[in-house]
Amino acid sequence: MRAPLSLFLFLVSSLLQADSTPLTFSSGEQQVSLIELYTSEGCSSCPPADRFLQSLGKQEGLFSAFIPLAFHVDYWDYIGWADPYASPAFSERQRRYAQIHDAGRVYTPGFFINGNEWRGFFQRHRNWQDALSRKKAGSLSVTYQPPTLQATFNGTLPNDTRLNTAWIGLGLESSVQRGENRGKTLQHDFVVLQWNNQPMPSSTVTLTLPSPPDHGQQRTGLVAWISQSSDPRPMQAVGGLLPSTTTNH
Repeated sequence: MRAPLSLFLFLVSSLLQADSTPLTFSSGEQQVSLIELYTSEGCSSCPPADRFLQSLGKQEGLFSAFIPLAFHVDYWDYIGWADPYASPAFSERQRRYAQIHDAGRVYTPGFFINGNEWRGFFQRHRNWQDALSRKKAGSLSVTYQPPTLQATFNGTLPNDTRLNTAWIGLGLESSVQRGENRGKTLQHDFVVLQWNNQPMPSSTVTLTLPSPPDHGQQRTGLVAWISQSSDPRPMQAVGGLLPSTTTNH
């Protein structure tokens, strides 16, 4: 039996209204910490670090106190497996961190918390919470109504402030065919699928945000943070997951 036309129109109207509902994420005054992992599917030492980052998704404070991000680097692609999530821009970001800390090299897996190297992963107790910042950093909020994103920062804004935005994917899976992880099936969460940054000359900016890439992720998240042109370390961050019904659209 066909549904009445009025019911059909009601359902279509409801879907359109749902799609047009803005999505807003806001931080508090306390700094929300970015926990960045630099990793590669071509690195045999990386799967344990990937699993550790995944485990943070079950920790209290996710997106309100800390945000995990996995940046896949491309400098191991030459050894046999081209990481499908890798980008030269991610490798360059890690190199900038190395320059700031006067490090002689980059490596995987490599962790940074608020832009500062964290080697606790290689220690037995891994007290990563001790490295989180508890300072007041001003509040950052973003409102996303595809394709428009508006970001507002309530606090002191340096002249060279940059607004960073990243689409992240959760529930990703790869079957590695070559290289050091050949024959393994790898699972990933919090993978940076796309990263953009632009000047933020005023406390509120509006931009057109590209649609999230579709890599077959189960969930998609949106993360934003502010930094400076002269220093990529995050000053404040905010983010969250898109509704599951609109994850990849």
